[in-house]
This record gives sequence, C-alpha cells and structure tokens, in this order.
Amino acid sequence: MNRARIQPAREGGESRLQRPLRLRRRLFIAQTQPGFESVAWSEIHARIPQAREFARRVVADRAGMTIFSSERTEPLRALRCSEDVLALVGYSGDIGADAAALDRVRRTVREAPFMADAMEARIVFDPAARAGRRLRFRVVARQAGEHDYRRIDLKRTVERAMEERGDHTWRLDEQDADVEVWVTQLGAELMVAVRLSDERMRHREYKIAHRPGSLRPAVAAAMAWLSEPRDDDIVLDPFCGTGTILIERAHLGRYAMLIGADRDPAAVRAALQNIGPRYKPIEIHGDWDAGAMPIGDGSVRKIVTNLPWGIRHGSHSENRRRYGDWIAEMKRVLAADGKMVVLSAEWRLMRDAIERAGLVAETIMRVTILGAAASVCVCRQRD
Repeated sequence: MNRARIQPAREGGESRLQRPLRLRRRLFIAQTQPGFESVAWSEIHARIPQAREFARRVVADRAGMTIFSSERTEPLRALRCSEDVLALVGYSGDIGADAAALDRVRRTVREAPFMADAMEARIVFDPAARAGRRLRFRVVARQAGEHDYRRIDLKRTVERAMEERGDHTWRLDEQDADVEVWVTQLGAELMVAVRLSDERMRHREYKIAHRPGSLRPAVAAAMAWLSEPRDDDIVLDPFCGTGTILIERAHLGRYAMLIGADRDPAAVRAALQNIGPRYKPIEIHGDWDAGAMPIGDGSVRKIVTNLPWGIRHGSHSENRRRYGDWIAEMKRVLAADGKMVVLSAEWRLMRDAIERAGLVAETIMRVTILGAAASVCVCRQRD
C-alpha cells in the first residue's frame, strides 16, 4: 500500500480546508479524535487513491473530521485511523444562529438530497444493515458556537424533519434504531449525515480486556501509521498497556517482530488476553525497566508508545524523574534509520527529553483525546 505523506494542504494551506463546502454526491466524513484529521486522510488516500479531500472540521474536545469524496464505499470499512464514517446527505454553510434558524434546519433536513445514496452506502459498508421502506432512526446532535436555541431544540427539530421526509417511513426509536442521523452545527454551518459504521469500528472486537486509561484503538492505529510501517519492521512499545498499539500495527501490514513491555502485571495480563494466539511473531515482557531494556543498541526499527501521563498511572513527579531516562533508552535501541512515535499529555517533559537525547522531532501534533490535551511527536535519529 502506498501511504500518502502527511503534509500541510496546498492551495492556501489549512485555510482551504476550512472554507464552506459545496454539497455533492458521495461526500463522506471520517471522524477521529481532534488533531488526527491529517492522519485519517492519509490512510483514506492510501486505500482509495482517487479520493479527494474537501474540508476539515473540529468539534472542540470531541471530534476531528475530514470530509472527502469517494466513488467507492467498500474500502472505507477497512479504515483503522478513523472512529466513525458517515455519509453527508445535507448541508448549509449559513444556517444562522437566531431562533428562526430552526426553520431552516428543518427544511435542510427534510430536503437533504442524498439520503438515497447514504442508504445504498450503508448496505455496501455493512451488508447486514437493515434496509426497506420502513426505518427506525435516532438523532445525534452536536452544536458549537453561540445560538439562540439549545442543542436539544436542534435535535428535536431534526427528528420532526426526518419524520416529514417522503423517501421512507421514518419512525423515531432511540433504543433500537436502524439508522443514526448525525447533525453537526458549527456556528452557522450545518452538516447532516448518516452514520455508516457501528461500534465495531470505534471499539474493535479484539478488545476483550480493558484497563483504565487504555488507548483508543483509532489513536493507536494513527500512531502506528505515523511510523510509516515496513515489512521488515521490528516494532517496540515499552509501555504497551493492553497491547493496543502493537495489535493495531499488526493490522496495518506485515512486520518482522512486535515487542511489548509493561511493568504493570495487570496490564500484561490484559495485553496477552487481547493478543490471544494471533499477531505472531510477538513478545510481551512484564519484567523490563523502560529505562534499561535488555536489548542491543539499534536493535529495533520502530518505537511507538504512549508514555505515562501521570494521571491514571504513575505521577507527574515520577515522570519528571524518568522521562529523560526513558527517552534516552529508546534512542539507544532505535536503529539509525528508525522512527519513534510517542504520545503524552506531559508534552513539555516529552519535548525536553527528546531534545536532550539528541533526537530530531520531525512532526509535533497537538491532539485531544477524550477531552484531554496531548501531543504526538514523530522523531528520528540525528544524521
């Protein structure tokens, strides 16, 4: 698979991706945690080279979105750096924020022109999805900015508008819906979409064992993607937790070896449960000190890890003492042509430790994970 390099957008940079949309057929939205939109798009473009990105949006602290066109739906099922995929069916770039805007919302939803395309895409995306003339639905409403009405008012307006559509017999059913209609209002902009994916894309079926603070699978996949996977990779995660990063790397393509370690015995047990008999060759170690690992200099090609944040696990004081040792040790075992991708909410400690170790930071991404600010740093050895 040819992977698109992650780089700023052309034609005016990010400003081009913030312009109002022009609604057209076969527009999709891939959702991530905020800050990972460029990674999500990189994977989409690699899997569907003919896809074209038109816009990016962020719902503060909740979701990042890349909005793109694709004539093909089926490859979207394989995305791993996205948490949800939706089909855009209706849009207004100037819906307004006064109370009268709700009438315009109602009309936009009632007249959304691409609902039939979304229903077809649902069946391609998930052949088990229920089709037919009579469909039950629920509405997920999100709102950002100042408005003269509440989010619940927006939600109820969309519910009424759906029941007024003539393309199906729509019946509101919060508990047992066939279709989820997602409406997102960002200031005066309104996007109406149908969710194509289900909980399996967001939570992954291999996750049978969980731990507090466990990394979200799509974030782990995005970090693994940033490492630019190669078939000959020896991949190390010295803080592997429940094994999510290693498992997601395994799903992105071939590798020579996966190595994980964690000093928490409960985390190691959870990782072994999630891994099961799959993803070989793989090693999980419960007796390694991340500051003194029993492997040779330059012995791994990729390091992908979520450093301790000092919130659910460890402490800020311990991080201040140990970040330097951990990063220096990772530098020691990283091959000369290797790459290291690290995530932490302790971004200043991480940045300072990377600088002191003499690593080169190629990319620093500010992200938000479940409302918490963090940074991802992609590093390499100095030439």
